[in-house]
Amino acid sequence: MPKKSAKAFNFTKKELEKLPAPDKHWVAYHDTTIEGLILLHWQTGAKSFYVYKKIEDKPERIKIGKFPDMSVERARNEAQRILGEIAQGQRPTAKRARKEAGILLEDLFRRYLDEYAQHHCTTWRETGKNFRRYFAPWLSREVTGFARSEIQQYINALGTERGHHTANRAYDDLRAVISWGIKYGYLAGTNPCAGVTKFKTRSRERFIRPDEFKKFLETLREETNIDLRDYVYLSLFTGARQANILSMRWDQIDFDLALWHIPITKNKESQTLPLTELAMKLLKSRFQGRKSEEWVFPSVSASGHIVEPKAGWRKFVEKTKLQDLRMHDLRRTLGSYMAMNNQSLQIIGKTLGHKSPAATQIYSRLGSDPIKRAMEAAHASMAGNASILPDNLE
Repeated sequence: MPKKSAKAFNFTKKELEKLPAPDKHWVAYHDTTIEGLILLHWQTGAKSFYVYKKIEDKPERIKIGKFPDMSVERARNEAQRILGEIAQGQRPTAKRARKEAGILLEDLFRRYLDEYAQHHCTTWRETGKNFRRYFAPWLSREVTGFARSEIQQYINALGTERGHHTANRAYDDLRAVISWGIKYGYLAGTNPCAGVTKFKTRSRERFIRPDEFKKFLETLREETNIDLRDYVYLSLFTGARQANILSMRWDQIDFDLALWHIPITKNKESQTLPLTELAMKLLKSRFQGRKSEEWVFPSVSASGHIVEPKAGWRKFVEKTKLQDLRMHDLRRTLGSYMAMNNQSLQIIGKTLGHKSPAATQIYSRLGSDPIKRAMEAAHASMAGNASILPDNLE
């Protein structure tokens, strides 16, 4: 919870607009005019006003509104009103729960995204699209009307129509949204998702097999969509997640030390990944012909970079004639070839940025050199006697 520190000053629009980007997940700033009024500045750039107060010896954080949509003056007036209610023995969060007992799923989910997911989850945009797709028939319903039995039936049907993995993810999202609503006072009672049975599933094991690599690389070398081609190469060379590769920035690349500094991964942690000779050749080529001073894979999209090359990937896979190959399988391919080269699970886990409490201590003692050697060996196994890169990059 926020604590008073040197980050306390008189809130003004000018001062709040020029706040530096946080170097951690979020930073709290305290207003010196209204005690209890704080502004949370998230790493995503979002800024929101909150009242922070202990109620019955329990710290409570009550959201007031977003800056700059809400002015400093309005935030102070609202903070004073809430603090006045607290002084009279009222609990604003409990009051809000009673007031919004009939909240619709769409409204609750929107608040979940605005107040929590976009600040804590790196895949919140994907979560938003999938949730609205899978729970479209329920968005206009009151959450308090859901029963465990109908949720079970809905997840069962979704599993039949969309697959067990999809149904399990949808269930996890619904349970998380309702649990969040209960925790922060938008709902009262118990979560109707509790006790619902998920599908038993097996982890996907698909990767590009040795007998498939020759055709795959031949097709990749001839690919005319250069952005897609280079994305596929970097996925094979680094094993990084799609979102991290496509949002790669030039200032994250250390060309002298051949390192890639990933500021935040899916596990909400930073990662420094060694870049192999093949990866460096490709990145140097892109840098020389760069179309952006910021993004490695620039785009005219709202994010400024390519988000997900689904159409290009689908056409590419059709040309390879390989069956059931997904983009995420590229990441799994590097790990598989490292395992085939007898690398330890600890080395593979650190390369892929897996988060394992049992192996955390071991990961912390590993340097980049053994990881890089393991990745180089995997690249050599992928190629066999074939050439990996196009002639202009060799």
